[in-house]
Amino acid sequence: MSSAPKVLLVDDDPIMRELAYEKLNAANYQVSMAENGAAALTILKRDGADLVISDLEMPVMDGFELTQTIRADRAIAQTPVIVITASDHADAVDRAFGAGATSFLAKPINWTLFNQAVKFVLRASNDQRALRQARDQAEAGAKFKDGLMSVMSHELRTPLNAIIGFGQLLGERFAQQNDPLHKEYADYIIDGGRRLLNTISDMLLASDAGSGPIAIAEAEATVGDVIAAARTISASVIATTQTDVIETVQDVDLAINCDQRLLARALSKLIENAAKFSPRGAKIIIGAALTKSGDLALLVKDEGPGMAPGRLKQALAPFAQSDMSLKRSEQGLGLGLPLAGAIARAHGAQLKVISTVGLGTRAVIVLPADRLCSPAAKRAENAA
Repeated sequence: MSSAPKVLLVDDDPIMRELAYEKLNAANYQVSMAENGAAALTILKRDGADLVISDLEMPVMDGFELTQTIRADRAIAQTPVIVITASDHADAVDRAFGAGATSFLAKPINWTLFNQAVKFVLRASNDQRALRQARDQAEAGAKFKDGLMSVMSHELRTPLNAIIGFGQLLGERFAQQNDPLHKEYADYIIDGGRRLLNTISDMLLASDAGSGPIAIAEAEATVGDVIAAARTISASVIATTQTDVIETVQDVDLAINCDQRLLARALSKLIENAAKFSPRGAKIIIGAALTKSGDLALLVKDEGPGMAPGRLKQALAPFAQSDMSLKRSEQGLGLGLPLAGAIARAHGAQLKVISTVGLGTRAVIVLPADRLCSPAAKRAENAA
């Protein structure tokens, strides 16, 4: 059974102290008393309290200064304070709240209201304490998760790179020896290592995106460079699904300021999604063109089954696939669209997805016009 709440009663009027003491004691509170703010601070720092009830006008240290001092001391700053005033000055309550008071009562005291105010403030304080504890636990969990992800990244990337590298050496050796069976085994090792490495990278990026905007390393790149890099990343999925990829690019040499690696990764996620969820051998269009407003639209369009609005909303959330069971036909964590959206936002861009059941899906990353390199500036740079 929990102990009764501790209340510190502060008032220079001994009659007022005794009356309030009797009311609080009858309600089974543990009550301590002080005749001014300085004495109250000594008791509060020594014994603690769940609630301070203080008169505003007292000698040595008044209620205003007491409240301000409590709020300035980190160890006791969260202690709720009810102030009691008999002042006729309209600004007394405003000053009290400005000092950090939680609530106030006016003299002469309505003792029924007094008891209810004490109960209300204590309950609200307990709720706030529970919220702070939940927040602290959540922050601690987030820090632990970020630390764990960093350790996983280091501890798993190193052996995986070794596995992939030696798998490639074995594959080359078996190819030279005209040993297709063992060459196929080596390719399985390489493919599995790369898939696991990509999964780890996606989880790390999702963790970064959950903690705030993804940091990008800006540099100049052409639209053609970004699309070529995205197709390289997606090559395995494209080959497996036998997808027919068609490019319709307005200007492959158009230069943009971006993180080429991340932007290509975002585009590759859209390409891989289109390939995975389209019929085998279906056409996928990769497009790039300037909009009427001068923005750059990077488009991936497929002939897949499309998605209903509710399903589309789910697909834009992390770790969501239409089937997340272990028996699902499509691999992956369901991070494709969320990661593409996070990378787009890091560039000040938007990811727009339009999907119609039976007609396919269009996913567009719209980069703002200020991401485009000025042709005039480019010519001046080349001339220099």
